[in-house]
Amino acid sequence: MAEHVLDLTQYHFVHQRGDLSIYGTWYGNEHQPCLVVVPTYRIGADRCRPLLIDLDDAWQWNPEDPQAMPQVNRAMCMAFLDMNGMDTGNVFSAMKLVTLVHDHLGDLIAMPVKPTTGVVVADAFRTDHDTGKTHHSEVIESV
Repeated sequence: MAEHVLDLTQYHFVHQRGDLSIYGTWYGNEHQPCLVVVPTYRIGADRCRPLLIDLDDAWQWNPEDPQAMPQVNRAMCMAFLDMNGMDTGNVFSAMKLVTLVHDHLGDLIAMPVKPTTGVVVADAFRTDHDTGKTHHSEVIESV
């Protein structure tokens, strides 16, 4: 079974603003925290192209960072809008997208590590020799 690099069925948070949804989720083999923006009406569609901002690049979206490059963010926003068949001629579409990302940068930074799914692989029984009580524990393997 193929493993997806980005799985929007597992997320820390999701918010919808108009025709855009933003997910706080994890991606890649190392499960890096990231923000993912997708058009709400195209979630799960074959041609849905997400905008992904990982934790390492979040500083580039901070409007107060003097080293941030808003022209690069603008190009990314316009490409996202274009690839998803959204209005690239309306400057407010790009502004709404940038504002959505700005509003959730703090949420991205505060995200916990991805919870792992555990599978019980064994049972362990321990007997206390002084009292004779038996204690049961499960051995869980993270998948």
